Amino acid sequence: MKTKLMTLLLVASTVVVFAQKKKNGTVYIDHPAIDVINQMYDAVNTNNLEVLNNLISDDFKGVWGDEMNKDREPATKKQFIDNIDSWNTKNRYYSLKSGKNAYPDAIKYNDENFKDVTLVYCWEAISGVGGMTGVKFSQRRHTQYAVNSDNKISFSRSYMNQMPFVESWRSRNNLSDGKIYSNHTNINTVRKAMHALQYGNMDHFYEAFDENAKFDGLFSDWDDEDLSMEEFKSLQADFLNNYTIQSVDNKGIKYYEFESQRGLVQSWWRLSIVRKSDSKVIVMPVMVNHRFNDEGKIVKQFEAWNGDKL
Repeated sequence: MKTKLMTLLLVASTVVVFAQKKKNGTVYIDHPAIDVINQMYDAVNTNNLEVLNNLISDDFKGVWGDEMNKDREPATKKQFIDNIDSWNTKNRYYSLKSGKNAYPDAIKYNDENFKDVTLVYCWEAISGVGGMTGVKFSQRRHTQYAVNSDNKISFSRSYMNQMPFVESWRSRNNLSDGKIYSNHTNINTVRKAMHALQYGNMDHFYEAFDENAKFDGLFSDWDDEDLSMEEFKSLQADFLNNYTIQSVDNKGIKYYEFESQRGLVQSWWRLSIVRKSDSKVIVMPVMVNHRFNDEGKIVKQFEAWNGDKL
């Protein structure tokens, strides 16, 4: 009896699952409504306001999906077109287009509420450079457009991460980000460590670093992970096997105590080395950034020099 009951329950649950399926429209990969959106992209990117005026319906309503102000009214046709004009005139290289590896879907719903429009769901890429600030922005945006029976855009709802614009907004004002020191204990630490290289005292060099310090520089590819101390020691040993350090002379050094991130000492050096294979003397400029923890230990070293000189 128990087995029969379980079988009936399974059958009943399967029927319920299938009974819940109901088709409510059709999805198109090609559709005249998609052509309208592509025409809009072309008009936006060329700032052709006359074409935009013909593509946008007079009763257009535009909203932001991430809008937190419940009292904000939808954008009108005029506001939408003025906004496009503003984006183009206040930015350089402004572009709005379908994102890579993405394409729009046109959906015609059976629902009575959408009988007069075709919804076009777009995964977009928006990019440009702030005309006032020079700050570059490049990000994805999702927009739902409604195209009416007259092939005009009557509605849009966009979702976009606003954070990439924060730096541009902030850069319109003069904001301080800390202090610059010409003398500081962290500067003293860097000077002692760098001069230790000239005298071949690696113990004095590494005493400046936290045991978990990381190392990076122009010797690494863009996506490489930072080197650990042991990895850097190995790289440094290889260098010293082939070159002798003659002198390390400081040409400039400052400590930047930032409010937005951990402070760093940036220093410039005249490095003179001798290549052991042919006794050639090589002189080159070296720039080094050292970041410090609260205990005054170096936690990150970044170095920049021209490897082609070697």
